[in-house]
Amino acid sequence: MIRVVSANFWFNYLLALIVVALMLAGLWIVVRTLARGRIIASADRRLVAVLESTVVSQHASLHVVKVGARYLLIGGGSAQLTMLSELDATDVDAWLAQQRTSFGVQNASLAAALQFWRRKK
Repeated sequence: MIRVVSANFWFNYLLALIVVALMLAGLWIVVRTLARGRIIASADRRLVAVLESTVVSQHASLHVVKVGARYLLIGGGSAQLTMLSELDATDVDAWLAQQRTSFGVQNASLAAALQFWRRKK
C-alpha cells in the first residue's frame, strides 16, 4: 500500500526545519558575542588571557596572549606552541579599546531590543 503525502506536509516540515536552523544561528551569534565580551572585559583582571585566536590551517592557529603587561603572538600546531613575537602594547591596547567600544554598542542595542519586546507584551 502506497501512502501519498500531501505537499502541505512537506511545506510544514521544511518551515519547521528553517525555524530551528534560524534559532540555532541566533543562539550561536549570542553565545559568540557574550563570550567575546567576557574575554575583553576580563583581560585587565587576569594575569594570563587569550585575547584573540584565529585558525590558519587545519592544524595551526595563531593566538594573541596577554601575560602580565606583555602581549605575545603564539603559534599553535598539532603538537606544540611557539612564541612568534612580542606585540607592541600600544597597538594591542588601542585594539582592546576599540573592541570594548563596539561591544558596548552591541550591548546597548541588544538591551534596547529586549526592552522593546518587553514593552510589546
